[in-house]
Amino acid sequence: MLRQARLLSGTGMGSGEGSGKQLTVASQVVGAVVAVVGMTAYAVHHYDQDEIKRLEDKAATEIKAAAMEIKRVEDKAATEIKLAAMEIARVEGDRKLAEDNLKAEVARYKQDVVLAYSEDYKPYREAIRKKKSGGTWWSWLFG
Repeated sequence: MLRQARLLSGTGMGSGEGSGKQLTVASQVVGAVVAVVGMTAYAVHHYDQDEIKRLEDKAATEIKAAAMEIKRVEDKAATEIKLAAMEIARVEGDRKLAEDNLKAEVARYKQDVVLAYSEDYKPYREAIRKKKSGGTWWSWLFG
Protein backbone atom coordinates (compact mmCIF):
# COMPACT_ATOMS: atom_id res chain seq x y z
CA MET A 1 0.00 0.00 0.00
CA LEU A 2 2.84 2.29 0.76
CA ARG A 3 4.29 1.54 -2.67
CA GLN A 4 0.98 2.57 -4.24
CA ALA A 5 1.10 5.81 -2.25
CA ARG A 6 4.59 6.50 -3.55
CA LEU A 7 3.51 5.92 -7.10
CA LEU A 8 0.63 8.32 -6.62
CA SER A 9 2.89 11.02 -5.20
CA GLY A 10 5.00 11.05 -8.37
CA THR A 11 8.32 10.72 -6.56
CA GLY A 12 10.78 7.98 -7.28
CA MET A 13 11.85 5.35 -4.84
CA GLY A 14 15.34 6.69 -4.43
CA SER A 15 14.42 10.30 -3.78
CA GLY A 16 14.42 11.48 -0.23
CA GLU A 17 12.58 14.69 -1.00
CA GLY A 18 9.17 13.15 -1.48
CA SER A 19 9.02 11.13 1.73
CA GLY A 20 6.94 13.84 3.43
CA LYS A 21 4.52 13.85 0.55
CA GLN A 22 4.48 10.07 0.57
CA LEU A 23 3.56 10.04 4.23
CA THR A 24 0.79 12.58 3.61
CA VAL A 25 -0.61 10.58 0.72
CA ALA A 26 -0.36 7.37 2.71
CA SER A 27 -2.18 9.06 5.59
CA GLN A 28 -4.88 10.25 3.24
CA VAL A 29 -5.30 6.77 1.78
CA VAL A 30 -5.48 5.23 5.24
CA GLY A 31 -7.96 7.92 6.28
CA ALA A 32 -10.07 7.25 3.19
CA VAL A 33 -10.03 3.49 3.89
CA VAL A 34 -10.99 4.09 7.51
CA ALA A 35 -13.80 6.41 6.40
CA VAL A 36 -15.09 3.82 3.92
CA VAL A 37 -14.93 1.10 6.58
CA GLY A 38 -16.71 3.39 9.06
CA MET A 39 -19.42 4.29 6.58
CA THR A 40 -19.85 0.64 5.66
CA ALA A 41 -20.16 -0.32 9.32
CA TYR A 42 -22.67 2.51 9.84
CA ALA A 43 -24.67 1.41 6.79
CA VAL A 44 -24.60 -2.24 7.87
CA HIS A 45 -25.64 -1.26 11.40
CA HIS A 46 -28.58 0.80 10.12
CA TYR A 47 -29.49 -1.90 7.62
CA ASP A 48 -29.45 -4.44 10.46
CA GLN A 49 -31.57 -2.11 12.61
CA ASP A 50 -34.03 -1.60 9.75
CA GLU A 51 -34.14 -5.35 9.12
CA ILE A 52 -34.69 -6.06 12.82
CA LYS A 53 -37.48 -3.46 12.93
CA ARG A 54 -39.07 -4.96 9.80
CA LEU A 55 -38.92 -8.47 11.27
CA GLU A 56 -40.36 -7.25 14.60
CA ASP A 57 -43.20 -5.50 12.77
CA LYS A 58 -43.85 -8.62 10.70
CA ALA A 59 -43.87 -10.78 13.83
CA ALA A 60 -46.25 -8.37 15.58
CA THR A 61 -48.58 -8.44 12.58
CA GLU A 62 -48.52 -12.24 12.52
CA ILE A 63 -49.23 -12.38 16.27
CA LYS A 64 -52.21 -10.04 15.84
CA ALA A 65 -53.50 -12.15 12.94
CA ALA A 66 -53.11 -15.33 15.01
CA ALA A 67 -54.94 -13.72 17.94
CA MET A 68 -57.77 -12.68 15.62
CA GLU A 69 -57.95 -16.21 14.20
CA ILE A 70 -58.07 -17.67 17.72
CA LYS A 71 -60.88 -15.26 18.62
CA ARG A 72 -62.77 -16.17 15.43
CA VAL A 73 -62.44 -19.91 16.12
CA GLU A 74 -63.48 -19.45 19.77
CA ASP A 75 -66.52 -17.39 18.72
CA LYS A 76 -67.47 -20.01 16.14
CA ALA A 77 -67.13 -22.77 18.75
CA ALA A 78 -69.23 -20.78 21.24
CA THR A 79 -71.92 -20.26 18.60
CA GLU A 80 -71.92 -23.96 17.73
CA ILE A 81 -72.20 -24.85 21.42
CA LYS A 82 -75.17 -22.49 21.82
CA LEU A 83 -76.84 -23.96 18.74
CA ALA A 84 -76.23 -27.48 20.03
CA ALA A 85 -77.69 -26.54 23.42
CA MET A 86 -80.76 -25.09 21.70
CA GLU A 87 -81.13 -28.26 19.61
CA ILE A 88 -80.81 -30.40 22.73
CA ALA A 89 -83.48 -28.32 24.46
CA ARG A 90 -85.77 -28.64 21.42
CA VAL A 91 -85.29 -32.41 21.20
CA GLU A 92 -85.77 -32.73 24.95
CA GLY A 93 -88.97 -30.68 24.69
CA ASP A 94 -90.19 -32.90 21.84
CA ARG A 95 -89.32 -36.00 23.86
CA LYS A 96 -91.13 -34.64 26.92
CA LEU A 97 -94.20 -33.78 24.83
CA ALA A 98 -94.21 -37.25 23.25
CA GLU A 99 -93.79 -38.80 26.70
CA ASP A 100 -96.71 -36.75 28.07
CA ASN A 101 -98.86 -37.71 25.07
CA LEU A 102 -98.02 -41.38 25.58
CA LYS A 103 -98.81 -41.15 29.29
CA ALA A 104 -102.16 -39.53 28.49
CA GLU A 105 -102.88 -42.22 25.90
CA VAL A 106 -101.99 -44.97 28.39
CA ALA A 107 -104.23 -43.32 30.99
CA ARG A 108 -107.12 -43.17 28.46
CA TYR A 109 -106.54 -46.79 27.50
CA LYS A 110 -106.57 -47.85 31.17
CA GLN A 111 -109.77 -45.91 31.68
CA ASP A 112 -111.31 -47.52 28.59
CA VAL A 113 -110.32 -50.97 29.86
CA VAL A 114 -111.80 -50.29 33.29
CA LEU A 115 -115.00 -48.89 31.79
CA ALA A 116 -115.27 -51.65 29.19
CA TYR A 117 -115.34 -54.34 31.86
CA SER A 118 -117.56 -52.53 34.28
CA GLU A 119 -121.32 -53.10 34.19
CA ASP A 120 -122.08 -49.55 35.28
CA TYR A 121 -120.80 -48.02 32.05
CA LYS A 122 -122.74 -49.75 29.32
CA PRO A 123 -123.70 -46.36 27.83
CA TYR A 124 -120.02 -45.53 27.61
CA ARG A 125 -119.40 -48.75 25.67
CA GLU A 126 -122.29 -47.87 23.40
CA ALA A 127 -120.68 -44.46 22.73
CA ILE A 128 -117.39 -46.13 21.84
CA ARG A 129 -119.25 -48.47 19.45
CA LYS A 130 -121.01 -45.51 17.82
CA LYS A 131 -117.77 -43.56 17.55
CA LYS A 132 -116.13 -46.46 15.75
CA SER A 133 -119.11 -46.67 13.42
CA GLY A 134 -118.93 -42.93 12.62
CA GLY A 135 -120.98 -41.31 15.34
CA THR A 136 -119.66 -38.89 17.93
CA TRP A 137 -118.93 -40.01 21.43
CA TRP A 138 -121.41 -37.58 22.90
CA SER A 139 -124.22 -38.48 20.48
CA TRP A 140 -125.44 -41.18 22.87
CA LEU A 141 -126.00 -38.51 25.54
CA PHE A 142 -128.03 -36.17 23.39
CA GLY A 143 -129.58 -38.65 21.07
